[in-house]
Parts: sequence; structure tokens; C-alpha cells
Amino acid sequence: MQLLSSRPACVALPRSVQRAAAKPMVARAPVARRFVATRAAEVQEAEAAAAPAEEAAATPLERAKKALDSETLDKDVLTAALAELEAEMGRLQSAANEANDRAKSLEASLASAKDQYLRLNADFDNFRRRTREESAALTDSVRGDVIKEMLPIVDNFELARTQVKAETEAEQKINNSYQGLYKQMVDLMRTQGVEAVPTTGTPFDPNIHDAIMREPSNSHPDGTVLQEFRKGFAIGGKLIRPAMVKVSYTEDGPAASSEE
Repeated sequence: MQLLSSRPACVALPRSVQRAAAKPMVARAPVARRFVATRAAEVQEAEAAAAPAEEAAATPLERAKKALDSETLDKDVLTAALAELEAEMGRLQSAANEANDRAKSLEASLASAKDQYLRLNADFDNFRRRTREESAALTDSVRGDVIKEMLPIVDNFELARTQVKAETEAEQKINNSYQGLYKQMVDLMRTQGVEAVPTTGTPFDPNIHDAIMREPSNSHPDGTVLQEFRKGFAIGGKLIRPAMVKVSYTEDGPAASSEE
């Protein structure tokens, strides 16, 4: 009895204190359940909202594969996926056709630009060639005009060479001086492309010869230049002045007329 009496006795709390202590425990449980339920609903709504977005982001081919891979094959879903695939294929085909048309248009534009470039290049080459030829022709023409003005001087030197007969040493020195000047003039004309027209011993050519005399000759072929009276000159293949010559003819054959 003493041992039992030595244990402390349980002290009973007043009911008001017990109700006050129990109220928070009773109130927190419904709040926690409501919070969890609300949170779960929010997560479900977020997942439900994300699903259409993911499906919208997926390609028709991916949605078709997903429909085929699903355990429960839905005919409507598969039909919709196939329709989307057909629409996508049509869109791709249309884009390919447009790209092909643009490529053909670009090829045509490129061909036209290339043809225009070739034409312009050919026109430029022709222009450059014509300009070069015209410049050369103008140079030869101007040079020929200058040479024509000098030809009377050449004729005088030629006449002096054939007519002057030096009898004394002093006259020979003077003649040599004249002939030296004439040689310098001939060399200058040669450097400018001036060439003497071939005459004596060559066939008569009305394009470069001016026949002022005829002489019968059986020792030369008909129409042979026998003598040169005045030199003829050409520059760059263009005749500056024809040579005055005497032409042979045979008495048995037709005579070469001076008009030929």
C-alpha cells in the first residue's frame, strides 16, 4: 500500500484547458487536406494545359507514331493523324513546287545574264578591234599625208643622182653630201613603214604602176616593166603614189595599153 501510495497521482486537467489544447489539432487537419487537394488540382490543371501545347508542338508524323504506339488504338485518332499527314505532305509538295519554280526562274535569269554578258563582251571585243584598226588606219593616213609632202624632195634627189655628173673632186664631195642627205631621208621613210613599189623587171600591175610609155620587145614577156621614171611608194600595204613606168609589149601579141 505504501508503494502504491508513493507514485504520483494523475492530475486531471480542467475541461476548458483540454478543449483549448485540442482545438488547434482539430483545425489543422482539414486545412492540410484542403491544401493538398488544391495543390493536386493545380498540378492536374497544369498537366492538362501542357498536354495540348505539347501535342500542338509535335509534328503530324510524331502524333501519328504516338497514335500507333498507344496500347489502345483509336481509329478516330489514327484517322485524324493520317489526315494531318496528308495535309502536311500536300504542304511540303506545294513548297517543293514553289522552290522548283523559283529555281527555274533563277536559272532562266542566270542564263539571260550570262547571254547578256557574252554579248557585251563580244561587243566590247569588236569595239576594241575596230578602235585599234581605225587608230592604225588614221595613223597610216596621217603618216601617208606627211610622206606625200616629202615625195617631191625625194624626186629631186633621184633626179640629181641620175643627172649630176661630178667631174672634179669638189663636185664629187658635194654630190656625196647630197647623196648622204638622201640616204638619211630614205632611212627615215623606211622606219615609218614606207616601201618603194617594185618596178623594173616585174609584171605590170595597174594597181601600183602608171604606164606612161610602151616599147616593143621580144626579149621580155608581154607587159613587163622596162624602166622606172618616177618611184612609187606604199605604206602599210596602202599605195601612196603609183610608179611611172615604161611597159614592154610583143609585136606578135596584144599590146599592153597605158589605160590598163
